[in-house]
Amino acid sequence: MSGRRTAGNGTGKKNGDRLPTEHRAPLRQNPYRELPLGAIKPSGWLKEMLVRQKTGATGQLDRLYPAVMGNRNGWLGGDGDQWERGPYWLDGLLPLAYILGDKELIAKTKPWVEWTINSQQADGYFGPSKDYGPEPGVQRDNSRDWWPKMVMLKVLKQYYSATGDQRVIKLMTNYFRYQLKELPGKPLDNWTFWAKYRGGDNLMLVYWLYNITGDEFLLELGDLLHKQTFDYTTAFLDRKLLATQGSIHCVNLAQGFKEPMIYYQRHPEPQYRRLLKPVLPISVSSTVWHTAFTGAMKPCTATIPRRAQNFVPRWK
Repeated sequence: MSGRRTAGNGTGKKNGDRLPTEHRAPLRQNPYRELPLGAIKPSGWLKEMLVRQKTGATGQLDRLYPAVMGNRNGWLGGDGDQWERGPYWLDGLLPLAYILGDKELIAKTKPWVEWTINSQQADGYFGPSKDYGPEPGVQRDNSRDWWPKMVMLKVLKQYYSATGDQRVIKLMTNYFRYQLKELPGKPLDNWTFWAKYRGGDNLMLVYWLYNITGDEFLLELGDLLHKQTFDYTTAFLDRKLLATQGSIHCVNLAQGFKEPMIYYQRHPEPQYRRLLKPVLPISVSSTVWHTAFTGAMKPCTATIPRRAQNFVPRWK
């Protein structure tokens, strides 16, 4: 893999210049910063694998799965799938496109990005906003659910990292103001329970934006999101969640590992670090659930092999 150095102070036009110069107080100062998308160019085996993704399902899902990823998708303004699957695809397709610098794939992402940015309403809401009747194989309801927005916000963050398009900052700022106003009356689990278990993604993006803009209201929103997110800290320290069969969807479990540590940036309290000690270094015998490709609910056992424990940080 080859790479190019990036540097800057947030005022220039190069990729590196779009990085925040530091983690703004009162957020924790971290020794590392995320490189902008495209700063590192793949080569050799890695590039070959990415090209295979381009020519495989990742790059061709609109052709392979037109019922959901075609022009009827709600994230393109259509009356088809209104929920998470379009944003999920873009969350992989867009970084693949810009890492490869592939014009064909970049062009494929553009309609989704442009529709999303242009969909923002006067109150700050963005995305699909109308529910439709049932249709086999298509998710046409819960269009205003908080969870799919979290995925698309991740897409826009990566798009900004690759392009520096300031419309992303404006959209996020207005949307997060909307969230701060609406969440007290319509909490994360108002439409479905997914956002309550995956609020860490929303929180991560709020802190990311704060490091760029310094808007104080974002810290208030971060506290509100943490409060409305499932209490993983207590669940992990108590250990009953991981010891109970069928207790949690495995993607929610993965989201749970990171949420307390994201919040730790704002509130560096010891319990958020301490919760990792009983969770990561030991084998976890917990049956969790995830939707298989066929749509059936399928159990999987989350275990950490003993040899992998060597890679777990030793907290002091």
